Amino acid sequence: MKIAIYYFTGTGNTELTVKKWAQEANKYNIECDLFKVEDFKDDVDVSNYDKVGFAYPIHAFNAPRILWKFATKIKKLSIKKPAFIIMVSGEYMNMNHSSDYKLARILKRRNLIIESEYHYLMPYNMIFRHTEKRAFDMYKTMNALSELDVKEYLIENKPHHLKKHLSIHLFIWLIRIEQLYAPLYGKMLHIKKKKCIKCMQCVKSCPVKNIEFKNDKFKFGWHCTLCSRCSFNCPTNAFNTGFLLPWKVNGKYKFKEPDFVEVDKHKRYCKKSYARYYKEASNRLGTIEK
Repeated sequence: MKIAIYYFTGTGNTELTVKKWAQEANKYNIECDLFKVEDFKDDVDVSNYDKVGFAYPIHAFNAPRILWKFATKIKKLSIKKPAFIIMVSGEYMNMNHSSDYKLARILKRRNLIIESEYHYLMPYNMIFRHTEKRAFDMYKTMNALSELDVKEYLIENKPHHLKKHLSIHLFIWLIRIEQLYAPLYGKMLHIKKKKCIKCMQCVKSCPVKNIEFKNDKFKFGWHCTLCSRCSFNCPTNAFNTGFLLPWKVNGKYKFKEPDFVEVDKHKRYCKKSYARYYKEASNRLGTIEK
């Protein structure tokens, strides 16, 4: 079997997830090619693969706009081909389960039929910073579930379906206004000169080339996709994100069991949905609930 996973990653959580999928697939001698959607400018041919995956971080209960645009570049297949979705978010909500609604419709027109979906929790890169303990629990659970999901789906041919509510689609459609707001957000970004060390990491890593450095000044265009890659990874925390500044998260998670005690200021946030996620994971894995 030969599969491909086309993915968009903001600050790296989705990339960690698809790399785990590829690692597990390789254990079964399944060739798994990984592709970043931002690297494609022309039409995309997926006809050489047996199954095609699409992975993304959920943006306001939807797939990122950059993935929608990528999907329209895929050449229509002469016959139907199975596809699967990998979604990553900071909260386990049914609304997030429906985030692939528009993407699935675009893919269907190209004869790519979604037969399996997976949703993994990974820590926030915006809104607030999870504790290292919470981030490690999410990372560990994602790895364990990925092992199981690859085995069940690719070896045992058991698809996995997420619980969805059709009535939620209207709300998801309305919340897509965030996609229209993204370019405006990009124009609001600016950099604190006293903190900036001009490493150019933000310029080089921006997936939509929205950041330029000319005449000793940073310039921001109208193409921002709200991935937070620039502000999250800035080594000196030099980004000012406008009125979203209280929600800004800076600095990579270690994804290791911390050897110190942290105060979790957000332990009540989405408490029920987190509990449901770990309970479902425990039931599937046969482990003790987190």
